[in-house]
Amino acid sequence: MVTVSRAQAHALEAIVAAMVLLASVTFALQVTAVTPLTASTSSQHIENQQAAVTDGVLTAAAETGALKRTLLFTHPENGSFYDIDARGYYVDGGPPTAFGAMLDESFLDRGIAFNVYLHYLRDREVRRTTRLVYMGEPSDHAVSRTRLVTLADDDVLTEPGMSPSGDPRAVETSKTLESVDAAGDESYFVQDGSGGPLYGVVDVEVVVWRM
Repeated sequence: MVTVSRAQAHALEAIVAAMVLLASVTFALQVTAVTPLTASTSSQHIENQQAAVTDGVLTAAAETGALKRTLLFTHPENGSFYDIDARGYYVDGGPPTAFGAMLDESFLDRGIAFNVYLHYLRDREVRRTTRLVYMGEPSDHAVSRTRLVTLADDDVLTEPGMSPSGDPRAVETSKTLESVDAAGDESYFVQDGSGGPLYGVVDVEVVVWRM
């Protein structure tokens, strides 16, 4: 019964994400159609289009939970993300999660590079940044969009898994942020920022540019 429910949830997640993403792309194409204007104007149209699509991807990922599950896609032993490059982040595209697949399909498959940065507070006052995806130095015409994600003590870490259709996905484990924080030999890249049920807030930034 649990397996069926999870499969249905993943299927619904994919459908909702696809609908939101399609809507954002359609809107972007309608309002930012590139016409034979000056080079600077055309470049601005392209940047506007990429910004609209980025907003759509972040919105879809947040509404389906794919964005948060990616933030929780870490080893409890060391707090690092699964299957990252030796440099500590993903370099050839998005992570093997639903959010990563959305990024790849929206940008990488269309010749658009992207970086993903995670901004959060350390020791409740020091702003820190972790690279989730880094594909190189953005161009002068890169666009950036952000989305805040709130983490709670009872949010559970995720690990590599597969969707019913066989695509890589982040699946839930039994470890919560609270239990990891309490364990002496486990860690998470964000510290607990309060004494209540709120664990912390992560500002997810996606920067895109044409390769």
